[in-house]
Amino acid sequence: MFTGILNKDGFTKKINIFCLLTAIALILILPLKKEIWYDETVSILCSKGISHDAPLLFADTNAVSSATLQQLNTDKNVFDATVTDNANSFLYNIGLHWFALLFGNSVSAYMLFSKLLAIATLIAFYFLCDLFFKNNLFTSVAILLLATDINFLGMSHEIRAYAMGIFFVTLAAIYFYKFMYGSAKPFYLFCTGLCAVAAVLSHFLSVYIILVLLMVMIVTKKSKLFSAKNILAVVIPVALIAVFFYFAYPGLETMSRQNHAIQQKALSTGFSLQEVCWRALKFTAINFKVVFPSFRNTKPVILISFLFVMALYLAGIKASGNKEQKRNLHLLFSLGAGGSLFLAVLCVRSHHYTALYYRYFSFCLPFCSLFIAYLLFVFFNNQKINKALKCCLFVVLVAPSLLLLFTSLKNARPRLSYNHIAIARTIESNNITKIEVPQWRDALLINSFLPQGYKIDYFRNPLTTGFTLYNAGGEEKIPVIRKDE
Repeated sequence: MFTGILNKDGFTKKINIFCLLTAIALILILPLKKEIWYDETVSILCSKGISHDAPLLFADTNAVSSATLQQLNTDKNVFDATVTDNANSFLYNIGLHWFALLFGNSVSAYMLFSKLLAIATLIAFYFLCDLFFKNNLFTSVAILLLATDINFLGMSHEIRAYAMGIFFVTLAAIYFYKFMYGSAKPFYLFCTGLCAVAAVLSHFLSVYIILVLLMVMIVTKKSKLFSAKNILAVVIPVALIAVFFYFAYPGLETMSRQNHAIQQKALSTGFSLQEVCWRALKFTAINFKVVFPSFRNTKPVILISFLFVMALYLAGIKASGNKEQKRNLHLLFSLGAGGSLFLAVLCVRSHHYTALYYRYFSFCLPFCSLFIAYLLFVFFNNQKINKALKCCLFVVLVAPSLLLLFTSLKNARPRLSYNHIAIARTIESNNITKIEVPQWRDALLINSFLPQGYKIDYFRNPLTTGFTLYNAGGEEKIPVIRKDE
């Protein structure tokens, strides 16, 4: 319907590229203010080769130099720190390690790494959309839906592995689509496997996207999938992840102990299968852009929103004009809803609700956005559907998402959980070379925000509750803010 009108002289492509550039600008501009929280400090420290156990290295001393701490900043120690943590996010930690070596130690540099990964995701998403839409205006709709998703935007500046995981699952989907529905070259299968492994090594929970892709492959191309060439194509990706898990096995044991501790804590408050279902329904609806539960989190709203998603899905299948459209809707819905199913099962298995957390749904967001855009594409190209209904659906699915973004930005108030960034800035601006800290972890974190090679001596005083900065004019005492939660 729109393709013939807007494709003249490449006008549609220009609009799509403009929307892509606008989305990239949005990533670069936001957030207006940034603070860090506990998990981000873990990422920063791991990227410096510093684990939870690192303070024990200095247990018998009360003085450590920055040069000594810098010696921990090696590739091997990054791997060891990742394994000591729980073996998750190694690819991100090593990537952040090298990025900081090139661009410096600052919260803006750490955040820029995630921003660049989010931008790379948007570019990859543009090419993924092109496979589905063949260069029409709904590519812009998909980009708009993804770029304005508050979860995606949040992960684009989070100093965590989510942006990297989203990028690699998007790449994996591109090569998967080319292998499945284009020319079934072993090279595409190899790239799918390599990107899938990279996604899992970025964040373990991205595996739910990989499982959906694998299941579709087995069901659809079972006879061709196990040919000699295709088996050879996946040997290297499988070998890579096998080697990693072999050496990182102690970290998996740590993860198991962490999950057991969470489970024991959850037993005191009770566990409800109904609560798992409600949370899964809520996130499914929100991820598929029926965002009303974000404004009013009640069970009737959640149920109606989820049922509306299912009604849209079934209506889209019925309105599809050919088998290709049906196939694409089935695929995108499976990729989008697969996260809800997997994380709900994981919660039931672990007997706590931790997995049903909005960050963990990040990896399905590109496919949820693309599903809604493709659904609108199917509706708008169906001549039997009333124009007023088409416009109404567009407004209902797009406008609330933009409203949610606006209200989120308006109400965003970053919580100050750590003042170590401000301390590091004070140290650098006043050329301070001596500081007293309550814990070695404070020294390790402050040092992570100082320029490479900056010389300063840290002294531990367990009896104090704040920092003491020594300069030419005397001492400056600053209370410590450290909320490790």
